[in-house]
Amino acid sequence: MSEIKKISEMIDINLLQSIQDNCSRAMGIGAVTVDYRGNPITRYSGFTEHCMKVREVQGFSEMCAQCDAHGGLHAAITGQPYIYRCHADLVDFAVPLIVNGTYMGAVLGGQVRVCEEEAEQLEYILPQQSNWQKHDQIKELYEKMDTVSYEKIEATVHVLRDIIVTMTENETGRRMRSTLEETEKMLSEERVARSELEQMLREREDHTIFRGLESSYFFYVMNIISRLAYEEQAEKTEQVAYDFADVIRYALGKEKKISTLGEELNYLEALLRIQKAWVGDRLEFSFSIPTSYWTILCPFMLLQPIAENILDSFGEECKAPFKLEIYGEEEGDSFQLQIRCDGAVKPLDEWLHLLNTPESGSRHSLYTINSNIQRVFGTGYGVSVHRREDRKTGILIRIRLPLEKRGQF
Repeated sequence: MSEIKKISEMIDINLLQSIQDNCSRAMGIGAVTVDYRGNPITRYSGFTEHCMKVREVQGFSEMCAQCDAHGGLHAAITGQPYIYRCHADLVDFAVPLIVNGTYMGAVLGGQVRVCEEEAEQLEYILPQQSNWQKHDQIKELYEKMDTVSYEKIEATVHVLRDIIVTMTENETGRRMRSTLEETEKMLSEERVARSELEQMLREREDHTIFRGLESSYFFYVMNIISRLAYEEQAEKTEQVAYDFADVIRYALGKEKKISTLGEELNYLEALLRIQKAWVGDRLEFSFSIPTSYWTILCPFMLLQPIAENILDSFGEECKAPFKLEIYGEEEGDSFQLQIRCDGAVKPLDEWLHLLNTPESGSRHSLYTINSNIQRVFGTGYGVSVHRREDRKTGILIRIRLPLEKRGQF
């Protein structure tokens, strides 16, 4: 099968089969195409009853295979068609199948009788054997075969050779043109991609410079606010300024796409402290994640879309208490982070919509974060949202992460 695949990559075997079938019917010959080892790569075309029977008999079939192999080998050595007599006194021929100077196999044909005078001019491909004549059915089938002239066999070989040469040359030319077209297309796409990449890098460089200046100025102002709050003994304002600076520093100072669970928890806690400074006792939260799990790898800004949708629940109109419990536990080779929301929050259907719907242009949507986890670690990991087990108001968010690094975001 591997040899057939190699040949099929260079020539159209279906076309070869069609040519072989048509030549067999038009010229009254049997034919088959073999690889360089003598193994058939096409179906038999027009095989005579005599030859089919001979190939069924043990001892004779092996000699038929040897004739095929030797005939193909002779054609391969000379690079030209070869006409010969087989062990059963029939005339056969081999037309070499050469592609790009490489011998791939041969079209073997013939299985015809010629008059004795013309047959004597041809050499036996193997030492002559007459044992087949002792087999009554084979001998009877041989006697029924029509006799053709050597001139017809020679003409058949020339026609078949010309067809094969034309076919292989056309196929080689077609494949060369296809390769050149694909190469040109690839180079063209590469030039476009390179141009787009250069433009993107220039824009990113400009953006990075601007963002660097912008963030430097931001932290400068935040430093002033925190110092003024300290001087005025506004402890709550001072703490909010510190927390907000930490949040912005984490969001702007990361260029890589991967983070750790500890960094994400610090980010979430800072956001919650800022919110609590505003809403007061209406918000309660607790973290109970052992530090031994803080080194677990996860996507950068994993908790940002979760925090954003949770904190949307707090506003001037929301007076009800709200409680968050952030905890986790090890399960086999994974770690499950859980965020239990107790109180008014978006309905479960809205959370599921956010989780299952792509948001165009959003790098840190709930859908994107979940997709990144599953793409890197597998579908056994990711974000899921559930009703609370106790059926109280609120939801339960689960984030399953592997304990060990299994990929790269």
